[in-house]
Amino acid sequence: MPRLPRKRPIDYILPFLIMICAGIIVVLAFQLYQSLNQTEDDKDIYMYLAKGNAKVLQWGSGEWEKAYNGTKILQGDSLKTQRGGRLVVELFNDHLLRLDQSSELVFSEIKKNGDAYDINLILREGKVWINNDENSETPVKFMVKTDHTVVKTVSTIYEVEQDEDEEVIRVIKGSIVADILVDEDGQKRNVESIQIGVGQEAVITNEDIQSYADRESPSVVEAISDDFRETTFYKWNMAEDKNPTDFSIKTTTDDDGFDFDDEEEEEDDSALPKPEIKVPSTLNFDTNEDSLTIRGSTSTDTKKMMVDVVSDGAKNTYELNLYVPGGTEWSFAISVDAGTMAEGPNTYEFYSISENDAESKKTKLTVNLGEVADDDEDDEDDEEEEEEEDLDLPPLVAPTVDTYNGGESNEDDTGSVTIVGSVEGAEKVIVDGYTLSAFEAGDTQWSYNARVSLGNLEEGENTYEVEAVAPDGTTKSTQFTIIYTPTEEEEEEEETPVEEEPATEDPATE
Repeated sequence: MPRLPRKRPIDYILPFLIMICAGIIVVLAFQLYQSLNQTEDDKDIYMYLAKGNAKVLQWGSGEWEKAYNGTKILQGDSLKTQRGGRLVVELFNDHLLRLDQSSELVFSEIKKNGDAYDINLILREGKVWINNDENSETPVKFMVKTDHTVVKTVSTIYEVEQDEDEEVIRVIKGSIVADILVDEDGQKRNVESIQIGVGQEAVITNEDIQSYADRESPSVVEAISDDFRETTFYKWNMAEDKNPTDFSIKTTTDDDGFDFDDEEEEEDDSALPKPEIKVPSTLNFDTNEDSLTIRGSTSTDTKKMMVDVVSDGAKNTYELNLYVPGGTEWSFAISVDAGTMAEGPNTYEFYSISENDAESKKTKLTVNLGEVADDDEDDEDDEEEEEEEDLDLPPLVAPTVDTYNGGESNEDDTGSVTIVGSVEGAEKVIVDGYTLSAFEAGDTQWSYNARVSLGNLEEGENTYEVEAVAPDGTTKSTQFTIIYTPTEEEEEEEETPVEEEPATEDPATE
């Protein structure tokens, strides 16, 4: 019988090595599963309601939907809080974003970079507070864009605001650099970078942006204002940074026990959106003309439009009588003769009033009037007015419109319309606040130029009021409309505007 081969030592150890290797493979597989599961679940971006309501616009979707606690945020998603609402976004378990009421934030890019992430945000309106945890296992580099600023940060705490009048950056911890952007040739260009340290804020107004565009360097950085430190948004965020609430286990309602300023919320609930000023195109306007028509838009919830005028040291409030309740367009004529404009700076604060008499916030315009005429010219004008008063004019007849650019049609696609009309017994004729300088007392014909370049003609239907004034002060008026439909070429030119000096031509003359 053949002898069996003798077993080597390795033959006794091998089964145990196989068992050990199998155990290691099982453990590693389990750890890999846990790691993958944590990456997809525990270390994602989630939104939680802190108060009130919010909406989410998912990437690729055309409609805003109601947001709920635990909503997962992906690249391209947008968040919007409603009045009285606030929300918290938790990123990778460590970093926090908090949105104030009436705010909109876009997650334009979420990109993994090794063990870290790059998060690009666009703040379209409102306020966002960012707590970028320096001790996080998942570092994040944030970039926050507003209309004219870009902030890139790591490991700091700061707040960013965006509204129609200004953009604000406040640093609570650390130090950041913000880039200033201006519009040039249809593109955003970085013209300057500013350093903002802890406890400082940069308040950048529309006037400051214009200064940057003119290659000036306005002073915009100062200590954080006491007014901001008294706001409920600041106090809430400071308390949350110190002791964060676990909103993932909290059910929110419209009255969830947070100590917010009820008075502030009631005011925000009833307020209308601020009116917009379209003409002039800048909120700090220089002119040598003694009259100007300011034009803008407002919400359809507006019952009446108001303006506070500060001119020559006096303050007066006017209601815009030509505004039609529920309309979106408004205009206000100012002039030296009417006492609503004087040499030097003149300020105009426009605001709207709703059906329940709630007032919107105010939009401020400054018009700087230079020297318009010397004393000799004023004396000649006075003599001419005295001569006109002695004229024996026929009874006043309401003005009529005869032609538009020499024809009967009131439709135009050129952006320039000359209106010619008739009148009798008038000492002067006024069109939308402009006193026609070419018209003399007793004339039976008047003319007016409506042009896009003058700011008194816009796309769509434009309504004007013509007022004839008799020597004794009596008036008669009529209205006419112009329907302006720009050609495709003009529309393309409007989409790529070129900075020009504001037009100062008198609409009454060529």
